[in-house]
Amino acid sequence: MKRFLYAFGALLFGASSLTAPVMADSDIRLAVPDITSLLTENQDGVYQQIMRRALEGVGVDVRESFYPYKRAMLVFEQGGADCIYSFTEVLAQRLGEDAITMSFPLGKFSYYLFTLKANKPVSQLERLEGKAVGAVIGHETYLNKVLVNQGIDVIWSKSDAQNVAMLEHQRFSAMIAAVPDIVPFLDKLSYDPEQPLLESYDRLTCHNTEENRAFLSKLSVELKRLKDEGVYEQLAGSLYFEFESGLFATEAPSAQ
Repeated sequence: MKRFLYAFGALLFGASSLTAPVMADSDIRLAVPDITSLLTENQDGVYQQIMRRALEGVGVDVRESFYPYKRAMLVFEQGGADCIYSFTEVLAQRLGEDAITMSFPLGKFSYYLFTLKANKPVSQLERLEGKAVGAVIGHETYLNKVLVNQGIDVIWSKSDAQNVAMLEHQRFSAMIAAVPDIVPFLDKLSYDPEQPLLESYDRLTCHNTEENRAFLSKLSVELKRLKDEGVYEQLAGSLYFEFESGLFATEAPSAQ
């Protein structure tokens, strides 16, 4: 889950519809950040597959535009998109909880400390004080609150793949990454699954408008149905991690 790329350079526009066109001016503009295996420029990411299935029962057009992760958030904040994948907690803090509305979760993610497979897992940040730790540029949006005052030298790179390579070359003692993003690299890594640094959920996050609330209310019903019927697990495969769907309402919050 290459959750946050800081690149503000060339934007990658992959504007296209996830459903058959109905009315151009009624499309939901969806900003798509780059998340390893979960969201991709060519629209074959796990969350995009789940969305396509859910939208079949919603009757609303969605036009995707793909960006580096932090750029996607900036586009959303500046009104260039109606909705964005992920960032729910971050945007609630930055814009205010009343400014956004959100869907039923597309999936769960957890951050962990990783070392090479041959090494014993490191489960506590305190054990890495004064040492170098790798993380993906942009992950600080979530990780700042767990890294504060830890005395760790964080080396920020562009991708999980690059961090794994740097770990193999002993550039740092450990790396921080999210599950399920890092799953494709787990054969090389060791971690303690009982000691997450942070846990949260990926959702569709939208500006809190009447139109978006109506859209998310319908979408969330379909998402919950797909999750309960096992479609999430079918589409995600090894990237699927169970969560209790009954904990989440399937209607978007009303206007404040």
